Amino acid sequence: MTQQLTEQQKELIEKIGVFHEQNGMQPLMGRILGLLLVLDDAEATFDEIIDYLKVSKSAVSTALNFMQIKKQVAYRTKPGERKRYFYLTIKHWERDVEKELLHIVEIKNLFKDVIAVRGDKKPEVNQSIHELCLFLEYLNTRIPVLFENFKKMLNKPQG
Repeated sequence: MTQQLTEQQKELIEKIGVFHEQNGMQPLMGRILGLLLVLDDAEATFDEIIDYLKVSKSAVSTALNFMQIKKQVAYRTKPGERKRYFYLTIKHWERDVEKELLHIVEIKNLFKDVIAVRGDKKPEVNQSIHELCLFLEYLNTRIPVLFENFKKMLNKPQG
């Protein structure tokens, strides 16, 4: 282990882990994300992850395998070493965020199906679902504009 974690880094790793746990992710996966974010090198070997987080090999193995399948984490090797260095695939954040946003919009089709099979007994529920569909359709038109404006902002000289 090359880097010694500060108390502030340890607390942030836990905070990130709790955030992700509250949003449906396994606690260890969130902590691994946090660890790889706070480490100066932004990468760690399998054994370093175990040492930093004080967890079992099997738990880390399971978490990393799942995170690799989800394309959240990848690994690289270094010449002459057999170790794998795990890192976040954060450089693809734009693609991942856009994919998540578009996935949310696809849910509108399910809600439209719900409206089609619901009766008229609770019109206020139907109205809420209909409004949600309208919002999701609106969001779908705005996502490309958001990304376009963000790219323009990045290319605009600051001053």
